[in-house]
Amino acid sequence: MTELGSVAWPPAPIRTERLVLREPESRDRAAFIELFTSPEVNTYLGGPRPRDECERALPETPERRPGRFVIEPDGAMIGTIEVNRRDAERRSHVRPDAGEAELGYLLLPAAWGHGYAAEACAAALGWFAGALPGEPVVLCTQTANVRSMRLAAKLGFTEVQRYEAWGAEQWMGVWSPVTPPV
Repeated sequence: MTELGSVAWPPAPIRTERLVLREPESRDRAAFIELFTSPEVNTYLGGPRPRDECERALPETPERRPGRFVIEPDGAMIGTIEVNRRDAERRSHVRPDAGEAELGYLLLPAAWGHGYAAEACAAALGWFAGALPGEPVVLCTQTANVRSMRLAAKLGFTEVQRYEAWGAEQWMGVWSPVTPPV
């Protein structure tokens, strides 16, 4: 992923009915390690990273970069969400010049099934639409990831294409800010 360009960063924390989206802090390190090493979280992402490798590699304060937010409902991190530029080398695009924005998220398994992903994604998409009006956002997932496919539909992403990558069928959808997320 590459930078978002002219977006002012960091924004004030984004507050929803139940969540706060904010920049990563040192207190989030353990939750980041859990995200990256969880077999459940990484089922459709190539598998978990080894814990010892992750503990050595992750800095005390996880990387802060434009478009990356920690998701917290009650003062403790339950996941992360990003809206950032796709690398031009990625094999699928919706813009002829590539570099479109892409939504990505990871939540700890204990947070699944409570609507947090939908709430956080809608808030991040709203922030992005305000920061870069009129720009579409893509979301890519494996078609086997039923939860992610359901969330993409709920948020208003429409299918652009399906393709094979990493030994599985992938789905790419696009969200346009003219149709606000649910």
